[in-house]
Amino acid sequence: MNNGYRAFVSLLTAAFVIFEHFQVAQVGDYPITLGLFLGITLVIAVSTRVPISNAIVALGIAVVPNALVQIAAPSTREGSLSFFQTLALFVFAAVILSQCKRGTVRAEAVPAMLRGAFIALIVVVGLCLLQVATGARGSVQWFNPFGEHQYLYQYDPHLEFNPIPRAAGFYLEPSYAAFVIGSLAVALLAQGYRKLPVWVLAGAGLLAVRSATGLILFGVVALVVIFVGKSRLKLVALGVLVALTVIALPYLAGRLDSTFTAGSSAYYRLIGPLRILGDTLVHFPLGHPYGSLRNTVADYGILNGAAAGDSLDNGFYVIVFYFGWLGLTASIALALWALVALGRGLHTGSIEQATIPVWVVGSLLFSGGIMLPEYVFTLWVIFATRQQSRSLIPGESGSALASEAVDNHRYVQGRRGIEADRGFARGPAQGVGPSL
Repeated sequence: MNNGYRAFVSLLTAAFVIFEHFQVAQVGDYPITLGLFLGITLVIAVSTRVPISNAIVALGIAVVPNALVQIAAPSTREGSLSFFQTLALFVFAAVILSQCKRGTVRAEAVPAMLRGAFIALIVVVGLCLLQVATGARGSVQWFNPFGEHQYLYQYDPHLEFNPIPRAAGFYLEPSYAAFVIGSLAVALLAQGYRKLPVWVLAGAGLLAVRSATGLILFGVVALVVIFVGKSRLKLVALGVLVALTVIALPYLAGRLDSTFTAGSSAYYRLIGPLRILGDTLVHFPLGHPYGSLRNTVADYGILNGAAAGDSLDNGFYVIVFYFGWLGLTASIALALWALVALGRGLHTGSIEQATIPVWVVGSLLFSGGIMLPEYVFTLWVIFATRQQSRSLIPGESGSALASEAVDNHRYVQGRRGIEADRGFARGPAQGVGPSL
C-alpha cells in the first residue's frame, strides 16, 4: 500500500467530516451535500467486498415492513414522491450499514482513516472554540462558514440572548456538532490513537457546543474508558472528569429542568412527541407510511421554540413512528445490545467493545435524521476503524500502528527468513555450537 493511497484516504476522511453539511444542490425539497459524494468515495476506496447476506437482511428490514404498511393503508396525503424519497434513504442507509461487518475494509487503510479522523477533530474543535470566542464578543463572522451552501438553513446563535453562544462548527446545529465530535473521539479512543490529545480536544469541543445529550453520553463513555483502560493515570483522568462535570453541572441542570417546559429543545426532543408515539402504537401498529412524518408531526402542533415543529429530533422515535411495535421492539433490542456489549467489555477489558455500542445506540438521541447519508457515513467511520484490531499489529497499549510499521514488520520478518536460509546453507559458524 503506497504512501499516496494512505494520504488520499486520510484526506478523504478529513474532508468528509468537515464538508458533511456543505450543500451543493437540492432535488425537490431534498438537499444534496458534498458529504454524500465524499462518503461514497471513501467507502469505495477502502472496501474490499460487499457482504451480500448482510445487505439482503438490511434491505429486507428497510423495505418489507413499510411496504406492507403502504399496501394496507396507502398514504395519499403526501404523495408517492415523498414515500419513495424516504424509502430510498432507508435503502441507502441499509446498504452502507451492511458494510460495517468485519473484514470489509482494507486493513492498511484503517490507520490512514484514523489519521484523517484526528485531523478532522482538530479542525472541527478549533472552529467551535473560535465561534465561542468571537461570539462572546458579539461577532457571528465564524458561524455558518459555508454561507449560502450551509445545509438546510443558517444557524442563528442568538447572541442577544446568549452572551456565550453555543458553537455549531460546520454543521446544521450544535447537537449534530456534538455527534460528530463524540463519534470521532470514540473511534480514536477505541483504538488507543493519541489518547491525551483526543481527550483534550473532545472535552473542549463538547463544552463549546454545550449539547446536554453529548456531554452526558460522552461522560458515560469517558467513565467506561477510565475503568476499563490500563492507564496508570486513572486517578488523574477521573479527577479531570469530575472537574469537567462540576463545570458543566449548572448548565446540565438547567437543560434538564427545561425538559418539561413546552417550547424547549429538550421538551421537543423527548416529551412532546410521546403523544405521537402513543397514537402510532394504538392506531398504526405497523407504523406510518414512509414520507408521512412531517405532516403528521405538524398536525400535533408541538412547540419547538416559538413555532410548531414538523420533525422528530430523536432517532428512537423515528424508528417507532415508521415501524410501530416492531420499531419499539427493535429500539429495546438495540438498548439491550449496548448494555450487553458494555458488560462484556468491562469483563474482558476491551475499550472498543465497551464503548462503541454505547455511543452508537446513544447517538440516536442526537438527531431524527438517522437515515440521512451524512449521519450513516459518520457511524460507518466508527465501525470501519474498529476493524483494524484483528487485522493490524497492535502497538503500545493496544494502539494502532501506522501502516508504515506494518510494512516494516513484514520487511523484518522477510529479512529474518532470508538470513535463516543463508545460515542453513552455510552450516554452523566456527566456534559456535556444542563442543564434542
